[in-house]
Amino acid sequence: MLKRKRSSNSVTTFSDLEGPTKRERSSESIHDSSFNISGEGERLFLSGYLDVTSPFDLKQEYADHTIAELYGPRLGTETPRGLRQLVSSLDHILPGVGIKNRFRILEDLVHQDIADILGHSGHLTAPVLNCLRTSEIKSLDLSSSVDDEDGLNLAGRDIFSVFSKPNSFLFLSELIFSGTPIRDFDLIHVHHLPRLARLALDDTEIGNEAIFLLVPLKRSLLDLSIAGNPRIDDNAMYPVLSLIKLSYLSIVDTGIEMDGLRTLARMIYAEDRNIKIEIPTVCEFYVDNMDSKYMIEPKAPLIVDPEACPALTVAALKRNLSAHAAFNPNIVPSGTKAELAERLKKILETRQIDLVIRNMLWGA
Repeated sequence: MLKRKRSSNSVTTFSDLEGPTKRERSSESIHDSSFNISGEGERLFLSGYLDVTSPFDLKQEYADHTIAELYGPRLGTETPRGLRQLVSSLDHILPGVGIKNRFRILEDLVHQDIADILGHSGHLTAPVLNCLRTSEIKSLDLSSSVDDEDGLNLAGRDIFSVFSKPNSFLFLSELIFSGTPIRDFDLIHVHHLPRLARLALDDTEIGNEAIFLLVPLKRSLLDLSIAGNPRIDDNAMYPVLSLIKLSYLSIVDTGIEMDGLRTLARMIYAEDRNIKIEIPTVCEFYVDNMDSKYMIEPKAPLIVDPEACPALTVAALKRNLSAHAAFNPNIVPSGTKAELAERLKKILETRQIDLVIRNMLWGA
């Protein structure tokens, strides 16, 4: 069989179909000319101001901030080493105050000592309190630190927000604001303190709203002073009544009068509670002069029980009223039987609760 010989010009191999071999460079086409690769790469410039913070660092910073908000800044122990760290932090917070010189001797020093000294000098600022908020401090006197000093200490009110942070001052049993104006609503930041037993709010310019905000302290508060606040009136007695553990109350120089004091006394008597009370001068004067209001000690056949009045005859009602009128000429022993009975009942009810108040004050 004859085979046709292929000419060298028409030879087509498998490699021809696949293109040039790996080691063989193809001829440059017009389309390839724009893709020349240079052996020298462009220089890469990095700015020193470029933020190259690691995402891990950001997460760690956020975690540290969250922990600090929940549990407060790290507070050293009450050892020289721990106190040295705390003093250094406070010196940074209060530059120019000379904190390191004040607390040069660390032996026998505790966190309470630091709080007492800084409180006396008015340096319990919000940052300082934040630094101390997870300590076991039991007493804080914030009078000088909150005082606005004629408008020069505008940051003083910022301290209240520190008390609202989680796990703040869980061991605090005494809190003093005496003599410095605060706003009623500021007390919303302290009404959750679990161990607060004594609260001094005398001469703080608060009103009734502030007293209502203290109701959540009913299971811990033993001692309350709201003296020197004339905006507090008889209506404040209702929230005071809810403070079931209260054993001392000062309402001197407030707007509370005998009606408010009677409201308080009725509940104390009904619940058989024992509370020492310091009362306004106007109430004290009334108690000292009760014998000018009615007969304090009626003798038989005169009655002392208000509920017995409706059963008396007209003659008996007049006899009782006349006996009281001998001490108070404003008492009228005449009228219808219903009027006489109602009048005598009110006198005896007033006498009854006034005696409770007098016994509380005189310790009878």
